[in-house]
Amino acid sequence: MTIQTPATTAVASNAQFRRLRRRRIIRRRRIALGIVAMVVVLAVSGGLFSLRDAIWGPKFNHSGFELSRDGTSPYIGRFVVPLEDTRWGETNENNVLVTKLHGQAVYHPVNSAWYISQMLSSYQESKNPQYLDRAVSTANYLVKWSVTDDKGALWFPYRFAHDVRTLRLGTPWYSGMAQGMMTSVFVNLYETTGDKHWKKMAASTVKSYDQPKVEAGPWFQNVKLLDGKKFLYYEEYAALADEQNAHVVNGHIYALYGLYDYYRISGDRHVKWLFDVGASSIRDSFGAYRNPGKPSWYSPTYYGRTVWDNPANYHKGVISQLRTMAGMTGDDEFSRQADLLHADHDA
Repeated sequence: MTIQTPATTAVASNAQFRRLRRRRIIRRRRIALGIVAMVVVLAVSGGLFSLRDAIWGPKFNHSGFELSRDGTSPYIGRFVVPLEDTRWGETNENNVLVTKLHGQAVYHPVNSAWYISQMLSSYQESKNPQYLDRAVSTANYLVKWSVTDDKGALWFPYRFAHDVRTLRLGTPWYSGMAQGMMTSVFVNLYETTGDKHWKKMAASTVKSYDQPKVEAGPWFQNVKLLDGKKFLYYEEYAALADEQNAHVVNGHIYALYGLYDYYRISGDRHVKWLFDVGASSIRDSFGAYRNPGKPSWYSPTYYGRTVWDNPANYHKGVISQLRTMAGMTGDDEFSRQADLLHADHDA
């Protein structure tokens, strides 16, 4: 017979307490390990952003596209343009493209980016160093007159007024299309030359995609809450009045091209996410800019329709862009949309 004394009772109680405490610790460790495992699985599968959405409110409209890093830039083709071709402008004594509007030379990132892409394509096909020299010289000129913000983002401002009907942009004004095209320019210069300077320029330019809308200063990222989800648009024309930000379709897609090109050389998961939400947003805005039986609208917003209407040549370009997006994302919905636009109006 065991006689319980105060001392033996205390020892037994302490032993039981220690057993319970160990069980709690083991249970907590198992729970913690389970949470860590879940986060790892989500991160690997790209679902970490879904977890973030669940914690921080309305979800961004995204799809989890798997992008191949083995693709090529949509701006580089197998062709050679004549060196004397002046459709983008003329080159000066330093081999820099000079863009003129109304007879005045202007700093024009988009026109210059188109020109550089043509020069790089021509160099890759012909190996004529004059094409590469023009591309590098014009890119250096664009960097020289760019601006860098306090976060290290590189911006390419338009310093001339560009008011269309009631649209007011102010001066200087900034464009997601320009930022995207310049990102692709730097990626393609890096891939062509192997010079890491251009990769750094691409990294600095892609930082601009994270700048939210502000009252004063550069921006082009525009988040809109639609049907309970956050849609992300990269504004070609970042306007002073919010209702004038029209989510122009082709400019938004050109901005996506820049993200795609940078992801190819970096594998940056945040850049992939920026592409994903932007691509999902324009895919799911199709009904707002399709114009059944006619050329598509320039913009999915009512305001954009009043400013730019639905030009047939623009419609043809968007069809091509949608097919390119289908190739990048593997999403057949983009191909279906391109087919519908082609059936609406064969431009």
